[in-house]
Amino acid sequence: MRAFDDGIEQMLWPEKRTKDSVLGDKIPGLIDRVGDRLPSGHETQRVYLKVNAGYLPDVIANSQGIGRRLFPWLFGGEGIQIGPVPRGTPIGLLSNLKLLAETNDDRVKHDAQLADVVLNLIDDLKKLGPNATDEQARAVFSPELGRKLLALSKCPDLVVNRGHKFGTTLPDEDKRALIALLKTF
Repeated sequence: MRAFDDGIEQMLWPEKRTKDSVLGDKIPGLIDRVGDRLPSGHETQRVYLKVNAGYLPDVIANSQGIGRRLFPWLFGGEGIQIGPVPRGTPIGLLSNLKLLAETNDDRVKHDAQLADVVLNLIDDLKKLGPNATDEQARAVFSPELGRKLLALSKCPDLVVNRGHKFGTTLPDEDKRALIALLKTF
């Protein structure tokens, strides 16, 4: 019930919604970011996204054979690794990537864009070396890369608690009555 109470309060009173750690009031909510919830003492821990070979899109998976010979640092037996991902990077930039084209008509173009963005990102991050700082990795995650990743996104809206406006204009007394009614279900 605590989770319900917290969620319904934020839904009906948008001013109570958790704000983004970087953009604050400039956006209507929160963007999940790398490192936002790391336990104390883990501030220097590097974050990597590892994608198992079975989950790779065809355009990348099909190049693993030659890729292992030409780029052993990129293709391992278990898939690919992207990182280090700098602290503060929106998680949705990588987790929402549309790995498959919507239609077969778009497939060649989509696959080419995806391969270009992902392989160049991995290559640029690998060039930083194993002891790269967040600032160095952040330079790779430039605004231009962000635009390219959003263009390939299944969900380009990174705000996770945007909510909706339904019920937000009700008087507080009616909001409380609605909450009480919902709790009966």
